[in-house]
Amino acid sequence: MASSGRLKPGEKGKIRVDVNIRGKFGQIMKTIQVVTNDPERRQTTLSVKMLVKDLIHMKKYKAAEIFSGACKICHLDRGRSRKGHDLYVNDCMMCHSAGKSALELGAMRTKTREEVAKAVREGVQKTSMPGWDAKHGGPLSEDEIRGLIDYIRPVSINSKN
Repeated sequence: MASSGRLKPGEKGKIRVDVNIRGKFGQIMKTIQVVTNDPERRQTTLSVKMLVKDLIHMKKYKAAEIFSGACKICHLDRGRSRKGHDLYVNDCMMCHSAGKSALELGAMRTKTREEVAKAVREGVQKTSMPGWDAKHGGPLSEDEIRGLIDYIRPVSINSKN
């Protein structure tokens, strides 16, 4: 919501705009309608671009932190006892959907099965993607990991990997 203050003709001032950024991060844009007393231009639209930083997720976390404490509610509990598509939707999609910090599913599907398997098992260096297998501090069994890999990068008839 923008402020409703008035400016005299030719006067400069500030327009205060409040934006609800709950649940949003990354580049966002908002438009503001400004009503004027100019008979030729009764209304004008201002566009505001902003970069919303998700302060919770900016820190580089270790797998042990992501899979325990408050983080595990979103990053572990939802996908517990699920496999493949259900596991992806409940534990992975929150980071791997449009506009988020990690590769989208379509981009991951351009990788080889070996690349996907390595990323899922070991994590991806210099990103917030942890290793999901027990050897790397993660909670997933080998069966769950295989199901996730099969969903992300299905074996195609025409592909060797």
